[in-house]
Amino acid sequence: MRLKTDDLREVLTIDIRGDESWLRDIYSSFGQKEGQDQAKITGRLTVTPADYGVFYVRGQITYAPFVHCGRCEDLIPWQIDRRLDARFLTPYDDGEDEEKDLTPEDLDDYYIENKEINIEPLVNDLIQTALPSRLIQTTADGKACAICLEDVQTPLVFEQQTSEEASPFAVLKNLKLPQD
Repeated sequence: MRLKTDDLREVLTIDIRGDESWLRDIYSSFGQKEGQDQAKITGRLTVTPADYGVFYVRGQITYAPFVHCGRCEDLIPWQIDRRLDARFLTPYDDGEDEEKDLTPEDLDDYYIENKEINIEPLVNDLIQTALPSRLIQTTADGKACAICLEDVQTPLVFEQQTSEEASPFAVLKNLKLPQD
């Protein structure tokens, strides 16, 4: 979803229902469980113009994508309910075509391109960064996988995927190198 900055003179409220076409790329990055509908991204965002070509995008996003369990590889829904608070800046152009050194604060901002604010990468970043690095849906006591009921501390069910012999570099172990 692209918003033209020239048209944003007052606060704009965006209701996300989940069926917008600009969400397709986000949906395609997650698995689909057979026989179940993909959950919809929903939420409400406000775009607030400020001085000097700055725009603030704030709101709440809710989504439960299907992701692979880190224990048993089955698809599980992972609930995401996050607040969004981002700042869009107009790129500074001093007429010179040289690289600029960015500060760490600059990396937290989004930039307006072609006088447009692109909401899709903002929502995608929020969803992707809301997922933990190891996804395991556990039982209420937190000790077992809720899908396969195996202890979460035991080795992976799909151990062959992590074994040394399954590695594409395993053939290098038998490689005979000439001695100098």
